[in-house]
Amino acid sequence: MIHHLKGRERALEPFGLTGRRAEWIALAGLHGGVFTRSQLSDWFGIDRFKTLRFVQFLTRRRLAAEETVGDLRVCRICARGIYRASGAEGIRLRRITATEVAVRRLLSSDYVIEHPDLPWLPTEAEKVAAFEALGIERSAMPVRVYRGAAGGARRYFPRGMPRGARLPPRRVRPRRSRLRHLDGAPFVARPASAALGSAEGAAGPVG
Repeated sequence: MIHHLKGRERALEPFGLTGRRAEWIALAGLHGGVFTRSQLSDWFGIDRFKTLRFVQFLTRRRLAAEETVGDLRVCRICARGIYRASGAEGIRLRRITATEVAVRRLLSSDYVIEHPDLPWLPTEAEKVAAFEALGIERSAMPVRVYRGAAGGARRYFPRGMPRGARLPPRRVRPRRSRLRHLDGAPFVARPASAALGSAEGAAGPVG
C-alpha cells in the first residue's frame, strides 16, 4: 500500500483496475499524468509483452492514450473519470501539453515512482493546505485562472509538478533513467531530482 494515496486506488475498481494496477494509475495520474512503457515494466517487473497488453487494456477503454512526444512514446492518462475518482477532477494533467512540459513531468514523476513512500501531496487541496499550515498565504502560491462559461476557475499549482511535505534532503546523483527513446536507447538527462529543482526555479510561478 502506498500511504500518500490514502486508498484512492480502491476507487478505480469500477474501471477494471485493482491491486498494483490501480496503485500505478493513481500514482502516475496524480503525479504528472504521463508515463512510459519502460517505467511501467520496471514498476511491475514484467516483460514488454505484458506491458503492451496493459497499455492496450488502458487505451481500448479510453483510460489512457499513447502518443509520441518528441522521440518518446508516452502514455497519457486522459479519462476524466480516473481523476474524479481520485479526488482530483479539476486537475488538468489529462489534457495534451507541450513537449517540454510532458518531458519535465516524466522526469519529475520518475523520482516519485522511485520513492513512492515519501510524504507526497498528490492533490491541489493537499498542497494548498500544507502551504497554509506553514503560514504561506494563497496570494503567494502559484495560481492560474481558467476562463470559461462558469465564470472561471482558480487553480493553485497548475503545472501539476510533484510536491511533498517534510521531504528529506535529496542527493543529486547520476542514475540510469527508465525513459527510452523510440529506438530503445536510454533517454539522457540530468537526474530526476535535479529536474525537480530546475522546474521549481524556472521563470514565473510553477505548480
